[in-house]
Amino acid sequence: MQAVRKIWRAIGVQEKLHILIQGALLILFFVLMEWVVDHFEMQIDRSAELRAEEAADGLINGMNMLMLTGQISDPENRRLFIEKMSKSQGIAEVRMLRGAAVNEQYGPGLPEEEPRDEIDRQVLATGMQVFQHMTGPDGRPLLRVVMPFIASENFRGTNCLSCHHTKLGGVNGAASVTIDLSVGQRQLQEMKDRLWIGHLVVQLLLLVLITLFVRHVIVRNITRPVKKLQQAMAGIEHDMDLSRRAEVDADNPDIGEMAKSFNLLVGKLEQATDRLQLFAKMFENSGEAILITDEKRNILTVNPAFEHITHFSAAEVLGKNPKILSSGKQTHEFYALMWGTIEITGKWSGEIWNRRKNGEIYPEWLSIAAVKNAKGEVINYISSFSDITKRKEAEQRIEFLAHYDSLTKLPNRALFSDRLRRALLLADRNKYKVGLMFLDLDKFKEVNDTLGHLAGDQLLQSVAERLRECVRASDTICRQGGDEFLILIEEIDSNTELTRIATKIMEAMSRPHLLGDLSRTVSFSIGAAMYPDDADDEQSLIKCADHAMYLAKESGRNNFKLYEHGDS
Repeated sequence: MQAVRKIWRAIGVQEKLHILIQGALLILFFVLMEWVVDHFEMQIDRSAELRAEEAADGLINGMNMLMLTGQISDPENRRLFIEKMSKSQGIAEVRMLRGAAVNEQYGPGLPEEEPRDEIDRQVLATGMQVFQHMTGPDGRPLLRVVMPFIASENFRGTNCLSCHHTKLGGVNGAASVTIDLSVGQRQLQEMKDRLWIGHLVVQLLLLVLITLFVRHVIVRNITRPVKKLQQAMAGIEHDMDLSRRAEVDADNPDIGEMAKSFNLLVGKLEQATDRLQLFAKMFENSGEAILITDEKRNILTVNPAFEHITHFSAAEVLGKNPKILSSGKQTHEFYALMWGTIEITGKWSGEIWNRRKNGEIYPEWLSIAAVKNAKGEVINYISSFSDITKRKEAEQRIEFLAHYDSLTKLPNRALFSDRLRRALLLADRNKYKVGLMFLDLDKFKEVNDTLGHLAGDQLLQSVAERLRECVRASDTICRQGGDEFLILIEEIDSNTELTRIATKIMEAMSRPHLLGDLSRTVSFSIGAAMYPDDADDEQSLIKCADHAMYLAKESGRNNFKLYEHGDS
């Protein structure tokens, strides 16, 4: 970087103008070229998508015709039709996928009609069309579309529901078509090559014209007038007389303006003392602590805010290193990275923990800037910081409210969902089971209606505390909302553990809860499900536990039910 700066300072104004103008033209070319290429590429992609959609739609139409003529049940007819479509120009691959409902009704089809990747399964599951850009084994760019075949009462004149045992809007299958994008990519590359050739020709022509123009303008309007101004400035510098002024050249307005600016600068130097006094007032009255060190990081001066925040007086810290404020909470690597950043960028800011004179540790927001002389050498460091203890407390409160229920102090839905997701991932990795319990407080509305919402809140807090006593510290209890709770039990072997915990909870709830001067006994209707025995994802697991809970409630409340496949 230093070498580049030296070269830039060494070259003349004319050469600098050449570089800047040519650079600006080059940047403009790159921007225009990118816009043209992106526009052309978007057209190629859109054209390929339309071709892929038309081919997929044609495949679905063809299969529909085979169905109308009664030929679709013969696998050979389907294979021949797909082979014929695969030979179309620009098509790399054609496949027809059978949906689960069709397989259940007619039995499995051809092996190639089964989904082979996640995209196939996604389209069959959701009924949403998917595009995929990919690269073939031979390196060719490809575009694949997977289009679902949705069952309807009038699909091109055919009632799908009369033949398939599927629901309206269900997915009977999908068409997968892969388009070869090689031709479009070659056209794009040819266009780029032509743009580059055109740019080089234009750049050479502009170089000649700009050289002639710049030389004429620089010599006549800048070089000669500046030399006169330079001589005048040298005289002022030699005498060090700030009352003198450079002569304004009326024949060259631009140089005349430079002379006026120079004279204005000399006049402003006389105002520097007043400004320095103003800065001193700002330093003294700043609400942030300010600390200035020399190049060796020894403290030169501090302001009153520094004394107020750290409880150190100025006399106690002058000549010392700011390490006297260190709390010990930051590592050596932290400080090495901080000073490395200052050395590279000249500044650093961030959160840090420091220690007051009485030993109290507090958080502060710290900013450090390096001050350099004309040679680029560091001569001072200026540090400013403020005590952010109150802000940290507010942030911690906000963080708590974002993840926990403010009434019961239990994890809320967002935190519970995150822990459940991680628990299922760990269960898959470590090959163990996870239990989920869905609890509904029986007749909680009666407590609210008869004793008031304050008593209801006290009851929920008491219930939450007893639930904590019934599970392990590693398990997670969540207040789902109102009087509903969820419990996540990790690393279990069988539903015996769920039954044991449910029994423990019902026994704990059998004791009266003190609500001010009154007491009430409440119970839970509890449902439970296990992963992966009852469900293979978090939402399904919650639904299974919820369903089991409703069965427990229907059987008389204060009851526990395990989810069983086939429950309705």
